[in-house]
Amino acid sequence: MSSMVRHRFRVEEVEALGALHPELRLELLDGEVYEMAPPSSEHAGLLDWLLHALAPKVAGLAQLRVQSPLRLSEESLPLPDLLLLRPREDFYTQAHPGPEDVLLLVEVSLSTEAWDREKKLPLYARAGLPEVWLLTREGLDVHRDPEGGRFRRRFLVARGEKVAPLLLPQAEFLFQPPL
Repeated sequence: MSSMVRHRFRVEEVEALGALHPELRLELLDGEVYEMAPPSSEHAGLLDWLLHALAPKVAGLAQLRVQSPLRLSEESLPLPDLLLLRPREDFYTQAHPGPEDVLLLVEVSLSTEAWDREKKLPLYARAGLPEVWLLTREGLDVHRDPEGGRFRRRFLVARGEKVAPLLLPQAEFLFQPPL
């Protein structure tokens, strides 16, 4: 009888693999490596819309990052869709941002909503991220106040309502996605 062997990975190993195969979009979540599919046109368009809505509001207050690594731990290096980060002079060229750098994390969760809720949200809460938004077909699902592996506050922003990141209230904008 053969037995299965499960391999766990660390950030450095996944970064080395990514350097060998830059065409791969790899995420490391709790020591497990996942290859991400290319975003659909709907996903990419909604991400562009979010950038258009947020960029002018956060200019000089936060740095925007799109689909770039966030080092949550030695065993977790997700690629969130959008990050608002504390400004840093080096623009994070010396090291990937960590949980302490995050003002807001956004996932466009159209085809990945269940995955984002079950796998990523607990990971983000355990890392202590102050706020995570899931852009779903129902609206903008806002998660705040992390404790343990969950967020204690959650509310849905409907189309036509205003919303602002908790740590950047001056970045309020009208939630009117082109869906």
